[in-house]
Amino acid sequence: MNEKYNVLIVEDDIINSQLLTSILEKFCPHIEIVGIAQNGEQFIDLLLNLDPDILLLDIDLGEEKNTLEILNEVDNLDCEIIITTSHLDYAIKTINEYHVSGYIVKPIKPVNIRNAIDTAVTKILQKRGELNKKGNNSITDKILALPTNASIEFIETENIDYLEADGKYTIFYLVDGTNRVITKNIGEYEKHLPKDLFFRVHHKYIVNLKRIKFISRLEGNYCQLFNGKSLSIAKRRVEVFRRFLNLK
Repeated sequence: MNEKYNVLIVEDDIINSQLLTSILEKFCPHIEIVGIAQNGEQFIDLLLNLDPDILLLDIDLGEEKNTLEILNEVDNLDCEIIITTSHLDYAIKTINEYHVSGYIVKPIKPVNIRNAIDTAVTKILQKRGELNKKGNNSITDKILALPTNASIEFIETENIDYLEADGKYTIFYLVDGTNRVITKNIGEYEKHLPKDLFFRVHHKYIVNLKRIKFISRLEGNYCQLFNGKSLSIAKRRVEVFRRFLNLK
């Protein structure tokens, strides 16, 4: 990735500004910090003059208006927003109204910043038509928001190997070998995952079809994934799965 993406940091705490700067310089070489705003006046001035690709935005700067209220006064805003805040209070409203690329609750961790930046860059490229040119799928089919205790992490659905139900929890197993434990049941995610890419092969498992290496009909039906994991296919789902795959 040779192109640089301009970032404006909006943060009233000097220590957090320094931490964000350090994380970006160390873990995000494709990012260039073009300015740091410590109050609302600096924020609006730098936003309008610098036209950043990405905003790293603290909501509360200790002023009468928070930064989201300031954004409401800006026309034709065309940048990706990553929230860094001490509060979860604004999360749902912010995600729905601004389609943010990340909602990170302080204390700030490098992995959360890096993941959010990667999501923001992906969305920028998609808007430019440089990714996924062949389809008009909704961005919500490509990006899934996973709420954890520390942040709301945005992941690309194609980077999911499979989901496993664990009572009221859902475990997401990702292509990179990591997993995320989320406090929502698997049925909630079954509603939102792309229907042409994910299939519920068992009451415990939803699998990404692109991650299946082969399907075995010996010793019971199961999917063998590229990562070596085997997932059982429930007997009552076998015929439905075959029709889904257009198998006679």
